[in-house]
Amino acid sequence: MKNAHTPLFPSQLLGASTETRVQYFRNCRIEHANQQECFVQAMSAINSACGPRIIQIVGPTGAGKSNLAQKIYQALLEQYRDLIDKDPGAVPVAILDAIAPNGSSFNWKDFYVRLLEKHGDVLINRKMLMPRQHDLFEGHSAPLPLERSTTEALRRTSEKTLKNRKTRVVVIDEGHHILMVNDPKRLEFQFEALKSLTIESDVVIVLVGTYKLLAIRDQSGQLVRRSEIVHFPRYNLRNKEDNKNFHKALIELQRQLPLPIMPNLRAQARYYFLKSGGSIGILKDWLSRCLEHAILRGMRTFDHTFAEEFALSNKSLITILDEAIDGEIALEDASIDEVKALLYRLAIKASSVPAKLPAKKKSAKVGERKPVRDKTGDEHGSK
Repeated sequence: MKNAHTPLFPSQLLGASTETRVQYFRNCRIEHANQQECFVQAMSAINSACGPRIIQIVGPTGAGKSNLAQKIYQALLEQYRDLIDKDPGAVPVAILDAIAPNGSSFNWKDFYVRLLEKHGDVLINRKMLMPRQHDLFEGHSAPLPLERSTTEALRRTSEKTLKNRKTRVVVIDEGHHILMVNDPKRLEFQFEALKSLTIESDVVIVLVGTYKLLAIRDQSGQLVRRSEIVHFPRYNLRNKEDNKNFHKALIELQRQLPLPIMPNLRAQARYYFLKSGGSIGILKDWLSRCLEHAILRGMRTFDHTFAEEFALSNKSLITILDEAIDGEIALEDASIDEVKALLYRLAIKASSVPAKLPAKKKSAKVGERKPVRDKTGDEHGSK
């Protein structure tokens, strides 16, 4: 590659602190094929007039999904620049994380609070559905504002805020956390909450997360009808194009490492492929650790023998790859023959159900009077 040995970082970084140099590398963004392909697909779905209301970007850990979420957010900000300039109060696109619960189930109240914060709401802790008795009568102490907040009030306020702020798209990173519930039966509530948010607010929701998000497709027909899945895969070792693209990404990262002598990662490209599981995110985290320790030890560069000290264990990689393979299998579509077979079975089942015959009238027994209304009064009609 023509410029493979040309550094991309500012030369003054070599005199900066360890923290600054490592942070620079962690913040650097590189273009790689899988990310760009998913970006184009996601943006097409978001901007489609007849497109889905929920877009699920799924992939293995370390593929670079969070970086993709930020890239989509920045692109949408630029896309809606005219709207923002005309209306300073407009928030056409928002991005936030779905935080993992401290307890056993996802906390919707916390989610709505974070969503309102992204829209500049300064009265989040004052949301309530109706006044209580201690607000109506003197001498009764009022509770803390947060205690008066309710999930229902925050939800309604969020829906109104999204409308008033002219929000078109909400990007939710770590979206699989929404599906964390203590009772599988409560998954239906999570799906309905997402569906309600899109309908009431007329927004497109972009959920970014692991393959666990596929539970939406497997358990909610309502959301399946309104959603589209964008797969952000790892690089496949058996695919020649993937090997080529991974090699390019590896060189780009190599050129961003702020060291006096650039490490020759490309010479051991297969080794870095194997020990990162084909995921750019895992590779970048690994190289960040190598960079930090190389600087701390006063090294001018490092090789793959040094890098081995900071690589994930093989057992950890097996766990990550097992999850990735399970997700890839779950994404495989069923055949049209399976659809035909199911429709055929339903048709057979419907035709085999006997039609209900009209109920026979119960005949009166011999000597039993029919239920008729007796006349009252005498034969002349007097009472």
